[in-house]
Amino acid sequence: MFIALCGDKGSPGVTTTAVALASAWARQAIAVEANPGGGDLAIRIHPGGSALPETPTVLSVATAARAEREQDPVATHAHALNSTTAVVPGAVLAEQMANIGDLSPLTDALMRCASPVFVDVGHLHSSSPMLGVAARADLVIAVGRPDTSSVIRLRERLIRVAPDLAHLRGAAPRLLPLLVTTSRHGAPDVADLRGILAETPVKPFVVDCGFLAHDPSGVRRLEAGDEPGGRLSRTDLLRTARAVTSRIESLAGSSATAPKSSMVGGHR
Repeated sequence: MFIALCGDKGSPGVTTTAVALASAWARQAIAVEANPGGGDLAIRIHPGGSALPETPTVLSVATAARAEREQDPVATHAHALNSTTAVVPGAVLAEQMANIGDLSPLTDALMRCASPVFVDVGHLHSSSPMLGVAARADLVIAVGRPDTSSVIRLRERLIRVAPDLAHLRGAAPRLLPLLVTTSRHGAPDVADLRGILAETPVKPFVVDCGFLAHDPSGVRRLEAGDEPGGRLSRTDLLRTARAVTSRIESLAGSSATAPKSSMVGGHR
């Protein structure tokens, strides 16, 4: 399963959302940072108190995929975050991401990965190099904030990008807007978002809406490599992430629940 996550100007923590959802998945999963503007996941993640090595990154995955020398380059080039979650950091600079060139081999690698992949594709718009990548995802999660200006931007972004995704995909895209908000306000914020999107042309593409808790302490535990079954599981971050992944599984059907036979990530 390939889930693309995107944001817009001012969107909160798309990469963090990808890592949280991968950690909340019931079995092994991988978070991939493929933001064409560059990323900082390798700097922020420190499992067991240790920083990640400089390589491998998404650039390594792209190189291996282009050479067709590995069966599952995403899993092979992932770093272990905890016992069930792995991460593939992005390149630090936009220039490095631009050097990938043709993104088709990377996209193919993401699609055939043995474990579910949650991929940060950055700010998605009609001229984004990642638009074609997102078009092949099983689900596109658009991350936003609950304030009025952010919701309006999210609405307008979905209206603009949905036809582009449909054109490239040759079929209707499946969109899931996700608000980062407090647990207390999550349900009413989502209800408001549903009402706003119901009056737009994007409604047929929206399979559901949800929220992820704004939880800085939970994020710190996540980035430190805490186990999803330990103290991290009691944070608002992971509790709400599990609600989202449960919905994703129900949308995906039985194909999402098939057990994975191989370990993800061999790097530390």
